[in-house]
Amino acid sequence: MKANVNGSAGNNKSTSGKGFAVTPEMLKNGDVLCGLVVRFIKNRNKENMFSLLSCLRDSNLFVPATVTTDAKNVDLSGSIDNPVMFPAKSTVTITPQYYKAKDGFIYMPVYSRMENARQENLKGASLVNMPYENCLELLASSENCTRLVLDPHLYNVVLDEDLIRISKKLPSRLKRE
Repeated sequence: MKANVNGSAGNNKSTSGKGFAVTPEMLKNGDVLCGLVVRFIKNRNKENMFSLLSCLRDSNLFVPATVTTDAKNVDLSGSIDNPVMFPAKSTVTITPQYYKAKDGFIYMPVYSRMENARQENLKGASLVNMPYENCLELLASSENCTRLVLDPHLYNVVLDEDLIRISKKLPSRLKRE
């Protein structure tokens, strides 16, 4: 199912307006978020930005990272179609990739859809699917990185400290199924 530029996944409901709610199932593959990214790129106004940020806070993102574990006999060569499962009592360390841009800032790349990440050369990194809040925790644990870049090289939406702060304050539109 392909998202249209209104950010809906196959229906005609607009994602703008206070009454719109999304379900976890609607957000699962990232099409709604990606549609909102496209809508924002085409028209960078406040309404589109707030719709994007509100959806982002409820979404899972794909993060290129190095994954290590202290578990014994775990094959870390999993793939998207055959994910790695870790023993419950193991410690797993996720170290995201970072990009240093020409502007001097260091960015943590995140992707709205798996397909968007597959187009990149991830230099041996794994793709870790995690909630936006966990991405922010990884970002906070970094000494030098304070910005996310959503769908780099495709849409390149930069989330600086101000936009991240705003995203945390926006109300959730998530409706439990």
